Amino acid sequence: MSETILCIGTLDTKGYEVAYIKDLIEKRGHRVIVVDPGILGKPLFTPDTAREDVAKAANSSLDNVRKSSTAQEARTIMKEGLLKIVKQLYDEGKFSGVIAIGGSQGSDMGSAVMRELPVGFPTILISSNVAFIGGKSYVGSKDLTLMPSVVDIAGLNRITRQVFANAAGAIVGMVESGKVEVSDKPVVVMSMMGPTTSCGSKVKSELEDRGFEVIVFASIGPGGGALENFVKREDVKGVIELGVNEVGAAIYDTFASAGPHRLETAGERGIPRLVTPGCVDVVIFEKEPLPPEFKDHRVYKHIPEIQVVRQEPKNLKEIARTMAEKLNRATEKTKVLLPTRGFSELSREKKIFYDPEADKVFIDSLKSSLSESIQVKEVEAHINDDSFANEVLKEFLDMLE
Repeated sequence: MSETILCIGTLDTKGYEVAYIKDLIEKRGHRVIVVDPGILGKPLFTPDTAREDVAKAANSSLDNVRKSSTAQEARTIMKEGLLKIVKQLYDEGKFSGVIAIGGSQGSDMGSAVMRELPVGFPTILISSNVAFIGGKSYVGSKDLTLMPSVVDIAGLNRITRQVFANAAGAIVGMVESGKVEVSDKPVVVMSMMGPTTSCGSKVKSELEDRGFEVIVFASIGPGGGALENFVKREDVKGVIELGVNEVGAAIYDTFASAGPHRLETAGERGIPRLVTPGCVDVVIFEKEPLPPEFKDHRVYKHIPEIQVVRQEPKNLKEIARTMAEKLNRATEKTKVLLPTRGFSELSREKKIFYDPEADKVFIDSLKSSLSESIQVKEVEAHINDDSFANEVLKEFLDMLE
């Protein structure tokens, strides 16, 4: 069955490359819609959606875009128009996958479009900047596929032809695979990170035995953002939070931040949620040296590129207040469960982050800041003890009933 693939590229600087990719896809029996968000030079060929139309969609004109004081300003206008055009095409069901190509500006515009599409929708970005900048800014909380071009995207040669052929084959394979069958089981969303996996695995297994589909998001930044997006758009029966370290990461602007709106969406939608302080005692850094305010904290090197740092009482007080502010906005369907013997595997007795006094500071600060209408329960257990997992399961099922 023939599918339609959207191809985004600036036809003044990447015209030959886009034409080559378009031809490869069409030879496999599929249609291509080309959108040109270029600004300055003359397009190599006529696209399906011209740059003038992109500028118009942003309530501007190509002449005005060209008069912008900076390249960033011009790109922002074209990005806005591109997003509107692609959203309309998607809502009308006009394409089944997206492939984009670019350097820094083209990658910025193409990835912005892809991040607005649902998780699972076929997307490929061919970029000469992936290896240099890194993929986090392009991917966000979505599953778009990044393909480094290895060499600069400046014409067709033995390397770029093969890279483009691989990308064309990949996007064709994605759209031909179609959508997978979706379960009709009620969905429970869960966050967790490595140090709370024992608890999460037990709770997940028990819920699945009871007929739920459990979707787990890793609380390492993109995971938390994806969780919030999923809860915002999907039919979710409940949320269990076993990885809230992203709240502290956002406060201190560290690796694994999911942005300022973590722990908010379920409350806004009135979805039942059970919140624990899972991994709130740690913050992750990917570079050395540590910032001055963390230089005296205990450190565990998880892998050479990742440092896990123990949160101290001062930090935990601030995190507790921030969490309480978020939870207090929606009090009706929120429960808080507090293990008194440690919030992560690293904080067990005799482990490197064991610090019951610091944990108590967090517990006391959170309890004093929460609304009286939020149910709070302390459990004499470590978060990864079976007894705590059983308590999570019991309290969560009670909420759903």
